[in-house]
Amino acid sequence: MESVVRCIIVEDDALSREVIEGLVERAGFLQLQQSFSDPVKAVQWLSSNSTDLIILDMEMPGMTGLEMLQTLTQQPQVIVISSKAQYAVDAFDYSITAYLLKPVQEYAKFLKAVMKVKEKMEATAPSADHIFIKADSMLTNVSLSDITWVESFGDYVKVNTEKKVYTIYSTLKAVEDKLPSTHFIRVHRQFIVNLNKIQNIEQTNLQIDKKIIPIGTSFREALMKRISTL
Repeated sequence: MESVVRCIIVEDDALSREVIEGLVERAGFLQLQQSFSDPVKAVQWLSSNSTDLIILDMEMPGMTGLEMLQTLTQQPQVIVISSKAQYAVDAFDYSITAYLLKPVQEYAKFLKAVMKVKEKMEATAPSADHIFIKADSMLTNVSLSDITWVESFGDYVKVNTEKKVYTIYSTLKAVEDKLPSTHFIRVHRQFIVNLNKIQNIEQTNLQIDKKIIPIGTSFREALMKRISTL
């Protein structure tokens, strides 16, 4: 399965945002999670969700792109898109992956930038197909392919596998960061599922074994783009 790069767009200009959304859709390996006109709302979203890439404008009302970079507690890759080159030096202090000047309409330039992101992800991604789960005062080696779904319960997360359910003290976001996005996807604010374990999908839910899992409205489009249909 090809590596998937999850991304969000933060751009206050509606026309520019629409152009970037089209470029993201054209690059088949990008999964657009959210598109924000307000950087403050993007920061709020990132506090409980994870992403691999932020496509970020620099000049926005309420919070500049640089100010947003300063607030980030997680460190996804960043592609800056700006109408001015003068922010480049400051932006690269935050180890951004690429800096593109507006108008970004040439697909080749955009593709070159996002390919850098993809290659960097693949170079640093762990090759292991197992993960250690800390539960019941011990570390258990679990095959990623055995994990069926993950569900959050307040300050705890239940990792469901084909053999056992592990309850760990964690946030769903922290677990999402550690699971490979090639096989796992968040479908609801409380659920992550293994794409290979889905048996049925309806309008508002999906089924894994006998478990009916809700699909959040904001997550459905990304899910449908990840599955193959006849």
